[in-house]
Amino acid sequence: MPTEYVVEKFDSGMHFIRVDETTAVALTKNGNNRALCTLNGQVSFHCALMPKKEGGYFVNIGTTHCKKLRIKEGSRVSAVFSEDVSEYQFEMPEELREVLRSDPEADQRFHALSAGNQRSLMYLVAQVKSTDKRIERALKVAEKLKAGITSPRKILKG
Repeated sequence: MPTEYVVEKFDSGMHFIRVDETTAVALTKNGNNRALCTLNGQVSFHCALMPKKEGGYFVNIGTTHCKKLRIKEGSRVSAVFSEDVSEYQFEMPEELREVLRSDPEADQRFHALSAGNQRSLMYLVAQVKSTDKRIERALKVAEKLKAGITSPRKILKG
């Protein structure tokens, strides 16, 4: 059942919604703060239920989703949350999956990373629109992993 939320904005410019306590507790009861969120019945994405300093939880809404839904600070959105039981709790880009499948050393190093670092590297590949560029980026990720560089911030440098 959808619940209505008001879109808010951090000083940093990032949009978010505050998630009601009942929903947050139900989704995090197994110690997992990851969920699937569907906004306005149109956009679904993997998200993290993040604790707010003053209590409660929030979910970030990326710029791409805001533009697609034409929402901004003060907009009302309906959201449906469900537990994220997918393997990585993020969509593995096909290009990265193939590169890792064909490079056992990179695959081993990727799977030795924390789940958060894995998701960050998947995001680095997924954020590129062109298939050719995603392949290039996936190959670069594999190359850097084999060189011992595991920080998503350092992967794109050099």
